[in-house]
Amino acid sequence: MPTLPDGITLGAATPARGRSVIAARAFGPGDTVATFAGLCVTIPDSSHMERTCSYCLAVESEDAAEDAAEDAALKMRACAGCKTSRYCDKTCQKADWQLVHSRGECKALRRAAESAARQGTPQVLPTPVRALVQVLIRPDMAAAVAEMEGHVERTRGRDPKTWADIELQARGALHYINREASPRNMAEAIETICKLQINSFNRRDLDYGESGIYVSPALAMLNHSCVPNAFVQFEGRNAVLHAYRPINKDDEVQISYIEPTLPLSLRQQNLKAQYQFDCGCPRCKDDLDVYQVCQNYPCLELNLRSLTPDLDKFRNPPLERFPHADKLLQENINEVYSVCAAPLTGSSQEDKVKQLRRSWKLCVPLRAAEAYAVDPLTQVIDRAGVYFSELGNLSYGLAIACFVALHCDPYREPMPFSTARLKGLFMIARLLPSTDGSTLSGGKGTLAARLAEVLGWMDRITVSQAVVKLIINHSTAAHLQEWQLYQQATDLLGQLESLPHRQRENALVNAFAENPDGSEEMHFFKTAVVAPVQILAGFALEIMDAEFGTQS
Repeated sequence: MPTLPDGITLGAATPARGRSVIAARAFGPGDTVATFAGLCVTIPDSSHMERTCSYCLAVESEDAAEDAAEDAALKMRACAGCKTSRYCDKTCQKADWQLVHSRGECKALRRAAESAARQGTPQVLPTPVRALVQVLIRPDMAAAVAEMEGHVERTRGRDPKTWADIELQARGALHYINREASPRNMAEAIETICKLQINSFNRRDLDYGESGIYVSPALAMLNHSCVPNAFVQFEGRNAVLHAYRPINKDDEVQISYIEPTLPLSLRQQNLKAQYQFDCGCPRCKDDLDVYQVCQNYPCLELNLRSLTPDLDKFRNPPLERFPHADKLLQENINEVYSVCAAPLTGSSQEDKVKQLRRSWKLCVPLRAAEAYAVDPLTQVIDRAGVYFSELGNLSYGLAIACFVALHCDPYREPMPFSTARLKGLFMIARLLPSTDGSTLSGGKGTLAARLAEVLGWMDRITVSQAVVKLIINHSTAAHLQEWQLYQQATDLLGQLESLPHRQRENALVNAFAENPDGSEEMHFFKTAVVAPVQILAGFALEIMDAEFGTQS
């Protein structure tokens, strides 16, 4: 039985859910519940190994080659033996060598690279095979994983192709660690793969180049809910469990294994396929949409210190109709989801525009209901913003980012310290200083001219600075100071505060940050920060219609 960290204890087992983890004391929203820093396997994805430390999982800067002369540049160096694993410094290399690399991983990766060179195949072993190798050559992990649930027989009978892939992975791992593929060894390797598939966590964060899987026998004991009361944030080799909402002593601590805002059918499908169970949480039982879940969240008053301080909109969302109560709308979501949620895979601008136009049209029923926080409509709007930013049209990208921050993310993630919401705010904060609307062109009264006029008169630096303060304050309240975004926000704040001739503006922003409940400070925030963001957000739907078609 794995040892649980301070803050949580083992709860009673039930036939339906098995073991559970309960809170050892009460926790408030954002509090650190527990830190998992012990026995684990944590590795980067194979496709990211060249830029990721194999021990601490720090990611090399994209500009590391240009910044190599700078002391702050983080540059990975390959292991001299396998030339596959990378490390950020000698300390990490030594620690990984003692933990696993010297026990056979280095030789296995070298054999795989040599074999790949002869056959002309990819040089790095697939991520699941590398995870299996680590478990097989580490007796402590092998013993811990042996106690996990694997549902081997269910997996065997589910899909012949999946089972064949599992057998191939098991045989490959045994080959590269120089073990015989005997029936006993194969059975152990196959069972381990099944257990890893169910009990591993995806630590991918594409916004920051982070990737990989995390396997902790202790963390794997947490049960799932699509209305979780906790969430996990990865910090290097550690996993930190935070309270998302109030947790009382002896409450079960639950996290979401998947994206909980997915449509019910997809949530159930994903949970059944990977984790082998049917979810019976309130969200699934009553098929609640994101707005209904948001209405029932406690501590919504935390949003008084956010870009969405109007609590009435959380409790009474401004919708034409709720998706939950509209059967035709539910059918529409299920019909169009796979098309609209597909990433913008087109290699050309023309292909991306075609895909966005098609998705925008398919979302007409959701748009008519004004259900902007419901997927796939949220995804379509968000991807359009990314598309404009990549195209260099930062003004349109900014307007759409403001819309998502006001009309999508708060209903999907009711707590203002949600990492998704903080990422959205940081996008706004980064775009504001460099987006003055000068690149927009159009006659008087046109969309481009009106947006350029707003960007011209608003104090974009002050708005950016106040938004960064929000990010820092919410990150601090949720104990997220080790997160890369927090560090970047702190750097951006320093740059903004150092701009000349801004003593008065700096004083106003700092006054609000220090006393957000003060009447004068709140008036400043609502008029100088929230109002301009609302005006920018008001252009978003007009931009979408102008670029990708109207509802007609």
